[in-house]
Amino acid sequence: MNYEPLIERDLDAIPGVVREFRASHSAHELFLSITRFAVLAYAPSQHAKHAVLACLAAHDLREDLGDRFDDAMIECACYAAEARQPWSEPPILDPPVLDADQRGDLDELREAITDLDRLRGERWLAKRIDDADLSRDLLAIAAEDGADLGHKLIVTHAALRLAEILGEKGRYAMLRVAVWEMTAYPHEPFVARSLDEIVAQIIEERASIESAHALFRFDATLDPIVGNPQPQIPIYRLARDYAECLKMHAVVKRLRPQFPHIDFDAVLAAAKENLERSDFAEWSFA
Repeated sequence: MNYEPLIERDLDAIPGVVREFRASHSAHELFLSITRFAVLAYAPSQHAKHAVLACLAAHDLREDLGDRFDDAMIECACYAAEARQPWSEPPILDPPVLDADQRGDLDELREAITDLDRLRGERWLAKRIDDADLSRDLLAIAAEDGADLGHKLIVTHAALRLAEILGEKGRYAMLRVAVWEMTAYPHEPFVARSLDEIVAQIIEERASIESAHALFRFDATLDPIVGNPQPQIPIYRLARDYAECLKMHAVVKRLRPQFPHIDFDAVLAAAKENLERSDFAEWSFA
């Protein structure tokens, strides 16, 4: 794909570039291309992280979206382009060279998080990148933290899922997203709540950012499964609500079969209402 319009934030040109690419490539290839851009443009800022999460949500909803999937990916491309920091570092795909005594134990990662030392965390990841227990350990560390609406676990879970979907090419860059998120802000203890409590708060607060993220974090503790078809999924400028409504549809699709007693239709209605009254797009891009 021609990434120049995305790099230059030329939002008017992005739909044409995406459709031109799609004319000779599959929907999955389109997803891979846009998601890789979002990953390489990632920074631990609100919009940048949600651009990556929006790509995963669109992938989860691809069957429900049908022939509207391309439109959803156009919005993901626009969101990733808007969210990319203008001072972004050049993308680094390969792990750093390690010293012989590089540690790979969990306390090493915990210490990197405590010190907010991203480079130390990246070296830890490089040490563990081929370890069969890497996914388990990343999730265990992320689950200890409740800071920033639970994003350390939400982003880590998404990074691990995307690493499987995207394949070995760029796997380190994908999983580095999790380490960057973990080391970007101080640790805060996590206080668990039941799903019923989380859903009640979403409905009461009309899917506020805080209430919605409690559900996203809950979802990150579960294995992804195939859910039921969803109600009409909106295509919209994703920055308006940090892609909350799109992500909510993906999460509800996974959770509905496991928790049939929960009123997920009310959850989606709250997310739609939140979208209608939200606009984070106009003021928070650099």
